[in-house]
Amino acid sequence: MKFGVMLHKHTQNIGDDIQTYAAARLLPEVSCFLDREELDSFVTPDGKPAAVVMSAWYMWHKWNWPPSEYILPLFVGMHYTDNETAKQDGSPVKTQFLQGLGGEYLNAYAPVGCRDSFTERTFKELGINAYFSGCITLTLPKQPIIRPKREYICCTDVTEPIIKRARSIADGTDIEIKVIKHYKDYRNSDASWAEREQAVKELLTVYQNAKCVITRRLHCALPCLAMGVPVLVINDIKAGADIRFEPYYDWLYSCTQKQFVSGEFDYDITDPPKNPDSYLPCREGLLKTVADFVEKYKDADISADTLRLFSKEQIINWRHDTMKDCMNGWLYVTRGHINTNAKLEKKREELEKKNSSLKKELEAYKSDLTKTKKALDETKEKLEISDTKAKELEKKLSESKAENHELEARIKTLSAELDRLKKITSCRCVRYSVAARNMLVSKDKKIKL
Repeated sequence: MKFGVMLHKHTQNIGDDIQTYAAARLLPEVSCFLDREELDSFVTPDGKPAAVVMSAWYMWHKWNWPPSEYILPLFVGMHYTDNETAKQDGSPVKTQFLQGLGGEYLNAYAPVGCRDSFTERTFKELGINAYFSGCITLTLPKQPIIRPKREYICCTDVTEPIIKRARSIADGTDIEIKVIKHYKDYRNSDASWAEREQAVKELLTVYQNAKCVITRRLHCALPCLAMGVPVLVINDIKAGADIRFEPYYDWLYSCTQKQFVSGEFDYDITDPPKNPDSYLPCREGLLKTVADFVEKYKDADISADTLRLFSKEQIINWRHDTMKDCMNGWLYVTRGHINTNAKLEKKREELEKKNSSLKKELEAYKSDLTKTKKALDETKEKLEISDTKAKELEKKLSESKAENHELEARIKTLSAELDRLKKITSCRCVRYSVAARNMLVSKDKKIKL
């Protein structure tokens, strides 16, 4: 039997190719690469089914389900995302495609190995026989050890404050900080798997030879864990990431961005501790699951007819009915949104009218304020002139007071002198002497008392 793996043909994240690479290397050969978004239309050239490791995130086009009868699946490392819970963009379809016929398909190939605790819980709630298998990337082997000319630390898809903090920690050492992104745009690419695989190997080799890796990416952290590369996960950068990291936080060193930037978290990136080895039983379980799958089907000769669980009519009817129910649900919610939006629009118009009125009032107020300011400036100018005059008058008053004091002193002196003269002239001897004198002198020289 031929073997195949899942491929997200139009991915923008090399993490998807890392998963494909991890699955492919566990197979004796890979004859088929299945587009993750077109599982229902997959057909092999010879009309015989392929045994496929179905390890992936499911999926943007959720109505391309269930997979075709040309796929003999091994569901391991499967992840389902409720976009609302995960706080990410994508299809608004939640679990509708996993119910009814869609769930029956999964149970036909159960138990379903789930990549995370959230997926396992969700599947079990839907009646799907599921277990936690872990991510297929935990099976990755070590990459070539190449001693770098200069030791380095990788900062993968983390924020600038984290990069800045890493550089400050490495300052004074000869350790380089490498900034790496998992963004790899294959949306309009015709790159072959060989080219894409080479890009994966090169990136993993960079991680393999790093002194330490700091990341928020699941498919950076888990490959590093598998390859024995010290890794620190920053776990609060992207909302909704926690559901993808359960229970891996128990197997990894992790902290918040605040804890790392402040130095609160005790983890020396220049001399990092060895990763925990609590993931090893999960790794061994994954390896055994795939190995048993290969062993079971490598020599099998199975026809597509024997794998056909549902007729085309059943699938079409199920899709129609389920999609109709789903669309009605969306319509109900959408109507509510439309009504809410209409109310908000009306309120917005009222606020705009009120705002326009307030704007006019504001302009009038500004105009009055300008006039008042001008009047105040004029009054201030008059006050300044009046203040100058007042100071001049105060100076003159002060001078007048000084002159008045001098006059009062002179009057006092003259009064005293007059009193003295009055006393003298009132003396009888003086009066007699003056009278005697007046008798002896001419009239113009007489003294009058």
